Formats: sequence, structure tokens, C-alpha cells
Amino acid sequence: MTRRQTAVLLTSIGLVILGIIAAVTIAARFVVHRVEQLASRAVTRKEEMADIGTLVTRVRDLNRLETATMRVASVSTIKQSYDLIPNALAGDELTLYSAGDVIAGVDLSQLKKDDVHREPDGTIVVRLPPSQLLVSRLDNRASHVIQRRTGVFRRADIGMEGRARQYAEQNIRNEAIRRGILQLAQQNAEARVAELLHTLGAAKVRFETANGNSTAR
Repeated sequence: MTRRQTAVLLTSIGLVILGIIAAVTIAARFVVHRVEQLASRAVTRKEEMADIGTLVTRVRDLNRLETATMRVASVSTIKQSYDLIPNALAGDELTLYSAGDVIAGVDLSQLKKDDVHREPDGTIVVRLPPSQLLVSRLDNRASHVIQRRTGVFRRADIGMEGRARQYAEQNIRNEAIRRGILQLAQQNAEARVAELLHTLGAAKVRFETANGNSTAR
């Protein structure tokens, strides 16, 4: 090997070594910088703020929030009669046992931005829409005719059972309201929404109603 070739070889080796040193130096600096970042994050206090607009949007996305359900059974009678003719001759009577489910909740799509605000101490105040019945349905497998009486000279009304079922569905709705399903749905809605707002960073949540009552969650 000539001196010229030897010099070229030594120069090439030197350049390779310099490149390796530079790469190691860059990698070491990156590792040190990353460690400094992690150390800084570990000792730095983290503070989060929940934006009111975001909270309202997230709550509204729940849309119809179903928060209470009741199973209601009912026995009802529908009858047809004439003033001057005895029921035994011309009457028509049907007694129906019916069972069904009633679901209540809050329609959060009605929630407006003005219905949510933040107080100076950080409390999120929410005015939820009033609870309402969302779904009512008869359980056709559990509902059946208990008794049917038709007068001797009377043909049974084939549409009577259908009307009795419609009446029964309204009856189970009324019974669920009487048992307090709307109040239960409102309470459960407040609990569900409060849980969501807490996960979004709200420390304290208070719900207000149109009549001035308030509940802290």
C-alpha cells in the first residue's frame, strides 16, 4: 500500500470515528433533555380548567338521558252498555291484565349555554330541563284478557281489546307518575351529570330548578 493510499484510509477512519462521536453526543444530549423534562413534570403542580362551553357540549351530547324505569301492572275493564237494555242481553265487557315498563329521564338536547355557569369559587351551577316520561310500552307476553262478557244478542266488538290495551298503557304511565318516577329520574339525572362534570375537572357541582331549589353534588 502506498503512502497516499494509507493517508486516504486513515482519513476515512478518522471521519467515521468523528461521525460516531457526534452521533453519540447528540443521543446523549437528547436523553439528558428528556430526563430533565420528565423530572420537571414530576415536580410541577398540574392545574386544569374545565371550559363551560365544553361542559355544556359534552352534557348535551348525552341527548335523552334515561335515568329511571318502573315495571307497572294494571287491571282495567272496558265496557259497552245501553240505558234501556240489560247488559246480559246487549252489553260487552272486557277485563285486561296488563304489565309494562315506563322509562323516564331528561332530554339534555334542550340544555342551553345559559343553563350552565361557573361561580367565583369554581362551583359549576347547572339548570337541567325537567324530567319527563320518555318511553312506555306494554309487555304483550305478560298482558292478557282475564274475562270477557258479551250479551246474548250482542256480537263481540273485535276492536275492544286493542282499545283496552291503549287505555292500559296510559294507565301504567299515570301510575308510574303517581309513584314518583319523575322525581326519581330527576335525582338520577343530576347524579349522572354531576359524575360527568367531575370527570371533566369540576370540583363542585350544584343543580338549580325553576322554582329556586338547589342540590349540591
